[in-house]
Amino acid sequence: MNSDDVISRIKRPTRLVCGIAAMMADKFGWSCFWTRIVWAVAVIMNPAISLLIYFALALLLPKWDAQH
Repeated sequence: MNSDDVISRIKRPTRLVCGIAAMMADKFGWSCFWTRIVWAVAVIMNPAISLLIYFALALLLPKWDAQH
């Protein structure tokens, strides 16, 4: 697997891994690739807090769309 394969996999918004990051990117018009990179760096730097925030967003983002 070369770097082009990894980059193409990260850019696909339909991937299950980092699905919340893809949902955030879509909701706010951000790049899916860079949103996932930022999440990966955050998880590596502070896994406990990042995963807690990630799971909170997983619960809140679908409801956020319904309110606005």
